[in-house]
Amino acid sequence: MAKTTPEQIRAFQRATLMDDEFMTVFFKDNIPAVQFVLRILMGKPDLIVKTVKVQVKHEAHRKSRMVIFDVYAVDSEGRHYDIEFQNRSSGAVPYRGRLNSALMDVNMLSSGEDYSLLKNRESVVIFITKYDVLKGGKPIYTIERVIKETGEDYGDGSHIIYVNTSHKDYSTALGKLIHDFRCVNPEEWYYPEFAGRAKELKGGEDSMKILDDMKATERVEVSENIAVNFIKSGLLALEVIAKNCNLSLQRVQELAATISR
Repeated sequence: MAKTTPEQIRAFQRATLMDDEFMTVFFKDNIPAVQFVLRILMGKPDLIVKTVKVQVKHEAHRKSRMVIFDVYAVDSEGRHYDIEFQNRSSGAVPYRGRLNSALMDVNMLSSGEDYSLLKNRESVVIFITKYDVLKGGKPIYTIERVIKETGEDYGDGSHIIYVNTSHKDYSTALGKLIHDFRCVNPEEWYYPEFAGRAKELKGGEDSMKILDDMKATERVEVSENIAVNFIKSGLLALEVIAKNCNLSLQRVQELAATISR
């Protein structure tokens, strides 16, 4: 099993929250940090986050396109959040927001549930971007559906937000958060309460283990994705899939069960 190299450790210690590996480790199981971010972005200082997951896979059905959400959170009022960190503008085009929003809605309802239940399950897709994707010179853009003829809010509970981290005004709460997203050294972050986990990660002692664990997890996920594709094809027995994907038969059977539901 390949181990993380010293060069990879140094790259990890030079990383910011805009870098995928560091962002994933930083926010994993880190409810306080996600809550801190959402309170500022949503303008809700009393917002309470109940659950946080990273690298969450979503698909409408087994033949639809699968999307992996960077950070997926749910607050105490039932809002669901997809937070995406994008270093490439192509990853934050409007069509991506439309797809992610749709998949959030589909996965909020179980079979047989009435669509009216979405009234209490709002969806918020947040793109935190390296560049000013919408090119308006603003630090944040909030997209809502409105009725064109009246200008009134359509009120369907879907929201899309873009945070432009290339904006350089650090005089506001949002501006300070933007600075921290792109700052390498946690000691220089404006928000020390937000920087705590980053200081631990960059301390050096645990970086090797964290990265090795991440790589091991990624290898398992790749194997499981390959197994799922074999299962969907129906061409191989589960025992053969397990052997070729280096997975236990029990795990392959579990994956098969989720596909057949």
